[in-house]
Amino acid sequence: MSHDNVSGRVLVSYSHDSEAHRKTIRVFADRLRRAGVDARIDQYVEGEPPESWPDWTRREIENSDFVIVVVTDGYLQRFNRETGAGIGSGVRWEGALITADLYHSRRERAKFIPVVLRRRDVALIPSPLNLTSWFEIGESADADLGRLVRVLLRDPSELPGELGTPSTVTDTAFHFDGIQPNPEVDSALSIAAVGEPQEAINRLDALIKGLKGDERAYALFLQGVIHHKIGEVSQAMACFQRVIDTTGHVQLRRSSSQRLHVVLTEFDAHFGENGPVAAATNWLVSVQRGKRNAVWRALTRELRLVLAQDWIIANEGHPTLAPYDREELAAAIASKNPTHPLAKHCLKSKLEVLKQHYSEWSIEGWGAAGNPRRIGLDYEIVVMSPADDGVLIVGDGEIRPVYPILMRKVGQDWMIANFTTAYPMPGWPPQAEEIPAPLIGFKRVGTKSELAGLPPEGA
Repeated sequence: MSHDNVSGRVLVSYSHDSEAHRKTIRVFADRLRRAGVDARIDQYVEGEPPESWPDWTRREIENSDFVIVVVTDGYLQRFNRETGAGIGSGVRWEGALITADLYHSRRERAKFIPVVLRRRDVALIPSPLNLTSWFEIGESADADLGRLVRVLLRDPSELPGELGTPSTVTDTAFHFDGIQPNPEVDSALSIAAVGEPQEAINRLDALIKGLKGDERAYALFLQGVIHHKIGEVSQAMACFQRVIDTTGHVQLRRSSSQRLHVVLTEFDAHFGENGPVAAATNWLVSVQRGKRNAVWRALTRELRLVLAQDWIIANEGHPTLAPYDREELAAAIASKNPTHPLAKHCLKSKLEVLKQHYSEWSIEGWGAAGNPRRIGLDYEIVVMSPADDGVLIVGDGEIRPVYPILMRKVGQDWMIANFTTAYPMPGWPPQAEEIPAPLIGFKRVGTKSELAGLPPEGA
């Protein structure tokens, strides 16, 4: 195939698990190129390596139409920074760039496409990459790549009909046989399309009161679509369920059922037994019960290091700390199961502050408020709020009182990343980077400390 026919620039991101795996990736990339995809891998330029591999990776991600992420257990560990320094640094750098791109991007089309060698590896796909389509390429890259190639080339499997001039906005979005276009409903959908989803939902609310039958169900369906689009999972579930319960329209019921299944999957990922809400709740129980080691192990390494550094700075004049290098001491205390003789003093101190900080929380009277708040690639905010007769207390867009907990998915586990809506940043002194307010979804309230919600404590 000539170069003029090649389209769809694609970077293949993978981990160097073994020489056999490298060969599999080379075969995969070569097959994509023969199919007309401008696939790029580091192996193609190893003969004349760039001065800086991180700069090469950054440019390739920026210039690519798609980035294929070949997910293996080794890739996931490196991506989540679970390997030692210098091991898998390429994937770790790519992971940081991918996270940043997803964090800041507002694109509609997925750019990062996960592929696996075996179907059982689907469980390894990091969130939210697991919310888009994934592809199986075979352990020797021998699977049928036709569907993947069509996606990369933006080539549909079937040609669409002749393009005409739509009479309404909904003609280009959703169409169900037998449901006549409604200009007012179309107008509400247009408002959502230009970035005013809440106004669109309010207009549909008013319209639904005067509609009947399938037209009413259709307006409810659109309302559910908009709720889902802006991350309001609970509201979307309610809308789709009402459509299923109130209409006999086959297409509308089927589409609502399909969308309800997707939303339920997202809901379960957040509130289910393996989700961030359950992890945060179990951690809070450990805090209240004074289970020092369990509380410490549930924190991310970055947060443990920040807390260790914070404790060392607060006690730097104490003679007990004098014999130790502070970098080495902080690293020793920050381990998941610290054995350093001073670790117990740090952990005891921080546990007491945590118990005081979360003194109002109770498993019987509190719950996770609102919808999932996914932040970037592997972070999510769980907002704990009190309930009155089982109804979480909210008002004026602000949840109060509130315990926002930043969660991070490390491998298959959700861990506590911070006690407030900021990324912990180890250092001397440690700092915190606030998450932009629009991504949080509620107004910030005061915390007991600028850093990690914890004041310095003495030994």
